[in-house]
Amino acid sequence: MKKFIKVSLGGMAFNIEEDAYAVLEEYIESLKNHLGDTTEAAEVLADIEERASELFTEQLGGRQTVTIDMVNNVIKTLGRPEQIASEDDAEQAGSFESDSELSTTRRRFYRDSENAIIAGVASGLGQYFGIEPLVFRILFAVLLFANGLSAIIYAVMWIAVPRAETTRQRMEMKGEDINFSNLEKNLQDEINKVKQNMEKRNLSVFFERVFSAFGKIFIAIGKVLEAIVKVMAVILAVAFISVGLILLLLTTISLFFGGVIVSIIPSYSGITISELIGTTFDIGSTLWITIPVYFVIAIPLIAIVFIGLRMIFRFKIRDSVAFVTGATIWILAVTILAFVLFLQARSFSIRETVKEVLVLKMPNDTINTLRLAADVDQFEQFENGQRMLFLDEFIVDYSLGEQAIMGKPKIYIGKSTSDSYEIVLEKKSRGATKQLARRSADGISLPYKFYSNNLLINPYFILKKGDKWRAQDIEVTLKVPEGKRLYIHSSLEPYLSSDQDYCLCWPDEMVNRVWLMKGERLVEVK
Repeated sequence: MKKFIKVSLGGMAFNIEEDAYAVLEEYIESLKNHLGDTTEAAEVLADIEERASELFTEQLGGRQTVTIDMVNNVIKTLGRPEQIASEDDAEQAGSFESDSELSTTRRRFYRDSENAIIAGVASGLGQYFGIEPLVFRILFAVLLFANGLSAIIYAVMWIAVPRAETTRQRMEMKGEDINFSNLEKNLQDEINKVKQNMEKRNLSVFFERVFSAFGKIFIAIGKVLEAIVKVMAVILAVAFISVGLILLLLTTISLFFGGVIVSIIPSYSGITISELIGTTFDIGSTLWITIPVYFVIAIPLIAIVFIGLRMIFRFKIRDSVAFVTGATIWILAVTILAFVLFLQARSFSIRETVKEVLVLKMPNDTINTLRLAADVDQFEQFENGQRMLFLDEFIVDYSLGEQAIMGKPKIYIGKSTSDSYEIVLEKKSRGATKQLARRSADGISLPYKFYSNNLLINPYFILKKGDKWRAQDIEVTLKVPEGKRLYIHSSLEPYLSSDQDYCLCWPDEMVNRVWLMKGERLVEVK
């Protein structure tokens, strides 16, 4: 049975077979011996290790262990020290890399500080596109004099684009493959450059001095802006982490621990999410809703927290698997939730209306004024409920230990064709079929009290026990006979419809007044 060793390479952890580890260790030791013990050599070695970790990650895919074949492939791609004994050998090493099945280095955009006049943006663009930097410098100058736009673009790129500081970054900037041969060649080129600069002075030094003052000013401004951006990034990251964790905690408590409905729902007073779902959905378990909803909300929140942590600590992690897994779960949760909602939408496809007419018999024919008001006692009872949720025109009540769904009626004033006051109730509801919609409409009740010449209407209609919410509604039309009077109390103002056929008045203009039905209009009695 093979043994495995856990190693850290280029800032990433790998499980590697014992024989593969021996080959890798021997290779790294040979690189150390060849490069020597210098700061530049340590930088080259670190770049090689980082590139090796990237190549291992590419080969692993979904596997967990680095094998000896993977190590040999990486060594073949990077090259061995003995392959660069001469210039010809270096070319052979290049051919080795080009034949490898592993991917080559992708060209990246950095600021080229070595050939910079100000901050290296133009020279970096030249390296990235393989064009003379002078072209971009002229373009920036023209735009600067045209509308000043290039100054903003330059400043943004100065802050946003990193500078090519290491040998590896300079190679990525030029699109060179990251292997041992190229790394050592670049290291030697840098050493030669330093020697040449110490031995030689030419016109470039003069121009550098001319622009040095301006360059220092821009560099100072850039450092200040960079510091501001870093501070803002940390503040933003802390906000991401804090908000994400708080919302994640509230979501978890609300959905799975009976908890709370957060303050985005108005007038909350103790109804749980499961109870709220049970008022509408025809499902055996609320988990069919709560679990998908949780993943739909929680996965983006976890991603926000993760982004905040990476902004602060800048750690490396193989997040491709986590991303794919999270995205898959999120899409699956959305699909399940959409399917459940689609099935539930069928329960709202058909609307039916049931009409009921009630005749009010006045106790004395000499009484010709009906006093209309809301049942204040019932109103106060509803308002003082301990476990009630107010949702626009509807109320969900669990105060008595059982579910009760109520809604506000719309009250109209009409004309009676007889000599008696009448109440016409138009009960409306939706359902999957006409029969279900009518049955749901029949389940609507509106309690009222009628005594002497007083009519007290309950401020809320009530659904039949066990009925689900199906957008039920009730329109109450109080019909007044010709020549009879009606007094409307102010308690009824919230329930009066603003669309009255017999009175061109707003609800607040109708209350606390006596009205006479005369012809086709209500006339105020002074």
